[in-house]
Amino acid sequence: MAALWFQQIFIQQSGQLPAIDYLNLCASLPTVISAVISKNLLVIVVVGIISAAFFNIVL
Repeated sequence: MAALWFQQIFIQQSGQLPAIDYLNLCASLPTVISAVISKNLLVIVVVGIISAAFFNIVL
C-alpha cells in the first residue's frame, strides 16, 4: 500500500529528481488522519474520495 501511495505522490521524470504532486499530497493528508483516528476502512475510503474530489475542484 505504501508503494502505491508513494507512486501517486511523486512524479517520476527521467534525468531529474522526483517532483511532488501537491494535489494528491493534499488529498492524502485528511485520509491519513482519518485512518489514524478511525481505523475503519470504509471511513478511510470515503474520506479519501471526498478529499480528492474537494481538492480537485479547489486546486
